[in-house]
Amino acid sequence: MGIDVDYFSPVDGERLRVYLRNFDPAYSTEADPVSYKFNAIEYAPGLDNGIKVIPLESFQVLSWWIAEYEVPIENSGPQFDNIVKIEIATGSHIKPAHYTLKLNRLVFYGHWLSETALLKVNILMWILTAIYFLVAERRRLAEQVNEMGAKADYLKQVNQQLYQQSLAFEEMAFTDNLTGTQNRHAVDRWLKDIVDFSQRNCHALSLVYIDIDYFKRINDTLGHHGGDEVLKEFGRVLNLRARKTDVVVRWGGEEFIIFCPATNLRGAREFAEMVREIVENYQWTNRLPITCSIGVTEYLSGEDIEVFIQRADNALYKAKQQGRNRVVEVIGP
Repeated sequence: MGIDVDYFSPVDGERLRVYLRNFDPAYSTEADPVSYKFNAIEYAPGLDNGIKVIPLESFQVLSWWIAEYEVPIENSGPQFDNIVKIEIATGSHIKPAHYTLKLNRLVFYGHWLSETALLKVNILMWILTAIYFLVAERRRLAEQVNEMGAKADYLKQVNQQLYQQSLAFEEMAFTDNLTGTQNRHAVDRWLKDIVDFSQRNCHALSLVYIDIDYFKRINDTLGHHGGDEVLKEFGRVLNLRARKTDVVVRWGGEEFIIFCPATNLRGAREFAEMVREIVENYQWTNRLPITCSIGVTEYLSGEDIEVFIQRADNALYKAKQQGRNRVVEVIGP
């Protein structure tokens, strides 16, 4: 693969990531885009360096993805037979600033079809795709015509409002330099806004409070630098797993909070359990067994934000008392 990218950033040598996402029914489902295999590479493109040829064998499958989907060895290597997405993103641990990615050219080298044959294949694919979508759309409308109009308008409005809130948050956000998550001072204004928004629209808002189990023991074993590396990798795992509207915050030390807009207590509990299992089964760089305890709660209309957070902290405390590596939810005061 050849790629020509100009990367404008305030730091020289800033790296970017390229993902070739492969779909295979052996491990992928259309309902879960994260299940598409992450064939990944990270490099520093610089400016005006022309096209960079990257052999496909240089790509590697992300270890967290293999662990999360329990991919067997025979399916854990790079795979390029059904690439459905190409993603380009900034590298790890960037600082708040203005960044610009300019994609000049993207080329794949290998066997090719004649222009005439390719045109025929494209026309056929467009026709088949159009037929498929027409049939699927007609069936969907026949089943849901009585309810989809109002529901679609409502969901569109909610998504737009959440998106605007997300943009506003990004403008004022401060990032924790070590973990790449937000810091607690960055979310003060956003948290007040999202609480007001949730109450006005009768929308749920939940909180997932996470603490790394026995972190002092980990720090004593690996040293201060090794402990920082664990926090850095832990923050990266949470950021990758969080949904678009979720906000991941390093609350202090080895404690993290994930704020989950438009999510009720049940949904937050399921999400927290998934995070706990990912952490427990993740292949950490230091090879130490790492687990976490999690407290979950849902915002109660009219209550102070401090009470909301303290209730989740109490749930976290109960999770530790009950033996750690577990999720405990608290429904009310």
